[in-house]
Amino acid sequence: MTSHLEAPNMGDYLWLRKVCSDIHTKNRQVGHADWCNEDFDFTCPSSVTYPFQWFWDSCFHAITLSHFDTRKAEAEIKSLLKNQHSDGFVSHVTFWQRDSYEEMVSTYAIAFRSKYLSDEMQPPLLAEAVAAVAYRGRGTEFIKEVLPSVRRFYEWLHTVRNPYGDGLIRVVQPDETGLDHSPVWDELLQIQDEEHDSWDRGWHYICDPYDAFDRDPKKMIEINYFVVADVMVNTIYIENLKVLANLCLQVGDDAGAEQYLERAKKAHASLEKLCWNEEDGLYYSVNGRENKQLRVNTWVSLMPLLLEDTDSRKVERIMKHLLDPKEYWATYPIPSTPLNGPTHRPNTVGGNLVWRGPSWMNSNWYLSRGLIRHGRIDLARHIAAQSIKCFKESGVREYYNPADATGWGAPDFSWSTILLDLVVKVL
Repeated sequence: MTSHLEAPNMGDYLWLRKVCSDIHTKNRQVGHADWCNEDFDFTCPSSVTYPFQWFWDSCFHAITLSHFDTRKAEAEIKSLLKNQHSDGFVSHVTFWQRDSYEEMVSTYAIAFRSKYLSDEMQPPLLAEAVAAVAYRGRGTEFIKEVLPSVRRFYEWLHTVRNPYGDGLIRVVQPDETGLDHSPVWDELLQIQDEEHDSWDRGWHYICDPYDAFDRDPKKMIEINYFVVADVMVNTIYIENLKVLANLCLQVGDDAGAEQYLERAKKAHASLEKLCWNEEDGLYYSVNGRENKQLRVNTWVSLMPLLLEDTDSRKVERIMKHLLDPKEYWATYPIPSTPLNGPTHRPNTVGGNLVWRGPSWMNSNWYLSRGLIRHGRIDLARHIAAQSIKCFKESGVREYYNPADATGWGAPDFSWSTILLDLVVKVL
């Protein structure tokens, strides 16, 4: 199944670097927002469909930018943190230029804290982004500038989204994972068909009851209908607690580093206890105070491969799924659902539903890093090489058909440029 593996070369890297630089130049948003009296400077996901600043997109953007423009990479993170809330929370969307895009905003299903800031989180890879920018830029000088805000954000996660004290953070609606239409949510959202209207009804089914108490976090969790410890979100959280500990060490805060490492250790132990399914050899997200496993096989079930201290026996079982050509080892890996899964849709369906089959660059980036950590850089190189072929075949798109590299979703999609960081790691 892996008899012929591709690998990128320096020519691929140089070509890709130019492509990524051009995308970030095209999608750069610079200006002044009167509503908060702040300047902004960031790369939007796509100037065609997503002109605003999204949380995890910006983290991917900053990591990519750190390879060729650390000034813009720093600006990306600083813009993201400028409207941090008093409780430490950072909105998953900042609508810097909303007044120019009211018609577009009306099509989004998003919960708001204010007209210009959402009331949702996204996967917490902020520490990874800061570390990458500091490493290739001004080092501890930059870390010291942003670390207080970064720590406040992770404290918010710990105090507000760790309701059961097991160290795992919970999301209260599906789009907080960034995996909006994943088949994992079908049952909870009472999805009847693969049409966008069905998903819109499902989102409102989850979120509308929260409005009755002004989206108070404790009360949203008390409803106990959608309180999910998502495997991907928590794997990223665990990884970033470790990175945050290292950032603290770099500025001489040994006590802070120890605290974050202890939190990471506790969260990982809970991930293993609650989310691992021995029968299937996969990890599943769990819901509610009962911690019921959402037993749907998607790429998220492979995500703890990222963690270097995941048990080697479990890594072997995950690898069997990953390398199975009937599941995840597609021509252009890694599909977001198994090729033989009942909801695998390699192309866009139902009015642009996402995460139901195509391959994405950010998931390739995370899983490939896990492969490197567990001694399979050859597989990571192959994923990187096939991903470059996707770019060359279809341009820089939001996601790709894992069988033929056809691009779908938003054009010139900035977070897909995270591929550059993967290529650097495997050259």
